[in-house]
Amino acid sequence: MTDWRTRLREAFGNTTVEDADDDKLSREAALAMRRVVLAAVTADGEAPFSWRSPLAVGAALALMVASGMVAGLRLPVPVDEAGVTIPRAPDAGERRQVQFATPGGTRIVWTIDPEFRLNEVIP
Repeated sequence: MTDWRTRLREAFGNTTVEDADDDKLSREAALAMRRVVLAAVTADGEAPFSWRSPLAVGAALALMVASGMVAGLRLPVPVDEAGVTIPRAPDAGERRQVQFATPGGTRIVWTIDPEFRLNEVIP
C-alpha cells in the first residue's frame, strides 16, 4: 500500500513546492492535489466495525467482577479490635444501632428504627 506522499509524487511527478519559483502553488495544481487526496480517501472507504474491541472490554469487565466476587467470598469474617465478630445485617423490621466515638472521648449512639415514617402524624 502506498502512502499519500507517494500518490502525490506519482500524480504530479517529482516537483515540490521548493522547485517552484514562488512559495505558492497555482490554483490548478492545488485543486488537482485536492482531487488526488480526496480520491485516495474515498477509495480506502471506512473500516468495517469490529467486535473485537467491545468484546475484549466486556470480557475484562466480567473477569474483574468474577474475581471480585471470589475474593469477597474468601475474605474472613470481620472481627473488631477486641476479637468480637461484627454482627450480621439486621432482619427486616429489626432496630439497628450505629455507634460513633471520637478520640476525645465523645460517644454518639444512634438507634435506627426501620418502622419510622417521617410523614405520619402521631396523634
